[in-house]
Amino acid sequence: MSKSREYLIEEGIDQYFDLEENADYVEMAHDSVSGKLNIPFPADLDDLARIHQLVRNRKSFTILEFGLGLSSIVMADALMKNKKEFDQLSEKPQIRNNHMFQLFSVDSDHNWMNHSKTNFPERLKSFISFHHSTLSIGTFNDRICHYYNSLPDIVPDFIYLDGPSPKDVKGDLNGLTFQCDERTVMSADILRMEPVLLPETMILVDGRTNNARFLKNNFQRNFEMKWDKKSDTTTFELKEERLGKYNILGFDFY
Repeated sequence: MSKSREYLIEEGIDQYFDLEENADYVEMAHDSVSGKLNIPFPADLDDLARIHQLVRNRKSFTILEFGLGLSSIVMADALMKNKKEFDQLSEKPQIRNNHMFQLFSVDSDHNWMNHSKTNFPERLKSFISFHHSTLSIGTFNDRICHYYNSLPDIVPDFIYLDGPSPKDVKGDLNGLTFQCDERTVMSADILRMEPVLLPETMILVDGRTNNARFLKNNFQRNFEMKWDKKSDTTTFELKEERLGKYNILGFDFY
């Protein structure tokens, strides 16, 4: 048994879906007997364990996710556990956050979102908000990119970038489109949000290395970037002095 699978089982993630490491194909359907969500591709257990550990270790309060998936279930579970620990504190700090222990998942696929809503684990539903948005081609500093047309009105302390599919991006820029199979995704939403992100905000980019490099080259604040070539993930952490007594994160005190 891999360490990732062992960790996920210890955390009880196997109650939500089957932790199949070597399955070639799993039909997308809800199993009414087991209550688990069957998925159209095998789970990447290393990715799921990594995401869960990050949210738990950082004691995240508010998460913005681009692209619904098994990651949504894993992060909602981590937030549930963060809340349980927070509620047990004898003295709680004053935190200016109206969206404590909430995951906001943005996706462009209506059918996938409806499927995810229907099959999302009941005990985790209070920890997630589903947000549908279309996408448009655009520019940032005159460079081709794309944007979601609608985002939840939040200030996250953790951002997970794993969407969208380039085929969902509408429009063209002087004849260039994201329907071209060779063209990589190039999300610029986080760049628009950069000025209002709080110090110590973390961003995890799953794959999408070209997009991660685009973010790095256009960030104007002091983001520390780490690229893990083996896992094909990139993290950014906003390393700046805190803004004041309300700029508090979970790992500060529990």
